[in-house]
Amino acid sequence: MSASYFYLRPGVFSFLGFAYGTAEVTGARGGNVKVKLVTSGRWSEEQGQSVELSGDEVATRTVTAEEALNGAGTFVGGAICTSRVRPGGARVWDYGLVTGYTWCTQEMRGLLYVNFGGTAATIVYTPDSTQDVAVVIYALQPCGGLSTSLVMASEMKKQHETIYNKFNGIDCPATRDSKLLLANLARKPVDEARLVPLLDITSFEVTQVAVRHILDYVFFKEGGRTHPNGLEFGYNFRRG
Repeated sequence: MSASYFYLRPGVFSFLGFAYGTAEVTGARGGNVKVKLVTSGRWSEEQGQSVELSGDEVATRTVTAEEALNGAGTFVGGAICTSRVRPGGARVWDYGLVTGYTWCTQEMRGLLYVNFGGTAATIVYTPDSTQDVAVVIYALQPCGGLSTSLVMASEMKKQHETIYNKFNGIDCPATRDSKLLLANLARKPVDEARLVPLLDITSFEVTQVAVRHILDYVFFKEGGRTHPNGLEFGYNFRRG
């Protein structure tokens, strides 16, 4: 038997999103195989998981070990913060929606197709400067446009963690107020009417959603809180 690697659809493991799996397989067809999660890319910090899947089904989604261990494909459907050079400018932090990927076998690297606020771009996936971010961080974009020299990757990630904890009430009172969330960054107030693209992970349709709707939905609907104006939410973000 030898180890094979697969690119698996959302929902196979306990989280919603694309993932890579590996299994020891034989040359015989039919039957189930025990597929283990490859903790790479977006899921590099996940705990180990395994599922029973049809051998014939996963065989059609085989990839190389190099691709699976790199993990580029795990970001499809998710939001990221990454460094890039904007046209005519310096290298800065920017936030985007990953709509697809390609694995380049000869170069041994993954390319991500990213929607940066309506502008499509292709970037090389680099683990050290690419972070999967929660939809709230994607909506607020606290480090957007900041120089990667002034704000290093570790500092960017720390800012995200601090804001995420404040929003969700982790070791502090939860707050929905975007001004309070970004107070320590001395940034301009967030325009909550601004639209950002989100990807429906089931239909792969991209929709434009207001920052206000994202913050309200996550804070009140997903957080189990009552909106002060009695607002009810009839929509859902089926994001990756």
